[in-house]
Amino acid sequence: MQTVNFGNTHYKVGRLGFGVMRLPTLANGRVNFELSTPMLRYAVEHGVNFLDSHHTYQNGESEEAIGRAVRDIPREKVILQTKIGMYNKYDEDDCRRLLNQALKKMKTGYLDFYFTHSVNLEDHLKYGKPFLRFTEKAKREGLIRYRGFSSHDKPENIKKLILSGEFSAMLVQYNILDRSNEEVIALACEKGLGVEVMGPLAGGMLGFPNKKIREYSPVKVKSASELALKFVLANHSVHVALSGMSTLQQATENIAGASSDSQFSREDVNKLDQTFEDQKKLLNLYCTGCRYCLPCPNKVNIPAIFRLYNLALVYGFTEKAKKGYRTLNPEERASRCLECGKCEEKCPQRIPIREKLKEVRDYFEK
Repeated sequence: MQTVNFGNTHYKVGRLGFGVMRLPTLANGRVNFELSTPMLRYAVEHGVNFLDSHHTYQNGESEEAIGRAVRDIPREKVILQTKIGMYNKYDEDDCRRLLNQALKKMKTGYLDFYFTHSVNLEDHLKYGKPFLRFTEKAKREGLIRYRGFSSHDKPENIKKLILSGEFSAMLVQYNILDRSNEEVIALACEKGLGVEVMGPLAGGMLGFPNKKIREYSPVKVKSASELALKFVLANHSVHVALSGMSTLQQATENIAGASSDSQFSREDVNKLDQTFEDQKKLLNLYCTGCRYCLPCPNKVNIPAIFRLYNLALVYGFTEKAKKGYRTLNPEERASRCLECGKCEEKCPQRIPIREKLKEVRDYFEK
């Protein structure tokens, strides 16, 4: 597997990492260590050297699963990362207690990366100081090497976290269906942060068979998951893509996809983008999600509806789109449109919104 420098840290990372949060479980919900241990070891033996956890993943057993898998592997062969949720208003004593638990569970004397988990800018400003103080002490004591953050905040707020100079690594969502963090990924790489992405397979959606999206690939791929990984890894500002793998087969397929010689070039990504855009134009539904059409006088969620319609007809995720539509509040659905036309007056793409909402209504509600 290809390795790259992980920002300005001293590490080299395999470009596929293991997000240890979807391990196989027993009927009682506990981790099935008989299955998870050989799966994790297989991944490490085949080039996956970055293992990511959190003290609450898998009902608190994720870190233990890592410890069981790597205890006989030379420590320098693996990069271990876990996280703490400062939104719980932890103080420095809590940080130390949870770090000590993680070290014990993972059977190691130090962590390579210690993250503040799912942080947003507002919470970091409120609750982040104990984490920053504690991690400075922990670095001096040799208990951690670097600190970082994961976030689902707005891109403009993530930029401020990057520019704070307080972190050496970052984890955000990024995949072929969600590219909203593309700019912050480039900024973090430019500023020397190690860049990790979560959800390269869109929360597993791209791990299922999908003939349509596979046919869009500019190079031959065996599966939608291979296309998804190739897309993410074609972005050279991404250092490691963390995938939450549940079976040995998934691990085998993802490792093969990340290790393949036929990786996407920038030209391949451009071709893929153009294919998607062309398909949207064929639907006469080139919605960019700008939200200028909102608020709807009758509360119809036009951008969400059109995104789900494209998810089904352009990308081939029919069942996922139908399930997403069913989760919308009834007043947000297409059938609630009163055909007042105010949305069309504001749409920069000149979409015939009233007509398309009728199509969506017929597709999802009949």
